[in-house]
Amino acid sequence: MEYRPTRQSGFSLMELLICMAVMMVVTVAAIPTISRTLQAVKLQSSAQEVASLLQRARILAVKNNTYYSVVFVTVNGMQQACIDTNYSGTCDATEPMVALASNVLLLTDGSGPSTAQITCGTVGTGTCPANFTGLNYVPQAANAYVSYNNRGLPCVGSPATTEPNPTSNPQCNELPPPSYTPVGFLYDFQYSTGNGKSYAAVTVTPSGLVSEWSYNGSSWGQQ
Repeated sequence: MEYRPTRQSGFSLMELLICMAVMMVVTVAAIPTISRTLQAVKLQSSAQEVASLLQRARILAVKNNTYYSVVFVTVNGMQQACIDTNYSGTCDATEPMVALASNVLLLTDGSGPSTAQITCGTVGTGTCPANFTGLNYVPQAANAYVSYNNRGLPCVGSPATTEPNPTSNPQCNELPPPSYTPVGFLYDFQYSTGNGKSYAAVTVTPSGLVSEWSYNGSSWGQQ
């Protein structure tokens, strides 16, 4: 009987090289999208952790019948935030703490996009744009400590750039004299890399509501 070898199917070297070239082109094209996605994830993750820390500070202030502030410090080039339970102005290892992701920075110089859309309203930062409803309050200065009194309401020390300390500075004003002014806060975060900058925000309304926001390049949206 005559033996006839069967023809085996498969890929030629040329076909493999073409497939690899296509895969490399697709991968290179996808890198900017993947980078932007990771950037957004890191930024929003940092904002979420700070928002959770603020909520925890509020709960602890009520639970312990005292005042607590959230402070930011920089350690080895990276920013951390903590609930300053011993009023030292720094973050100790025993205090509730979160660390911002790499390349994420708390902005205090006003260099980010305007946040007036978030806080607009009749007693807020002005008239809201069409189809937008703001939170209707004027946030404290960026260097003011976010503090909570023993009723869980946002408040500020006297002055606002100091922490309220129940021992040496027993004031946590939610109604700053001489007239009522709602006390609310806004944290503005920036993620910066060679691909550009993106922004997120965390707000604390005078009633204590904590919210997270993201910026799409033209307007802010609540998360």
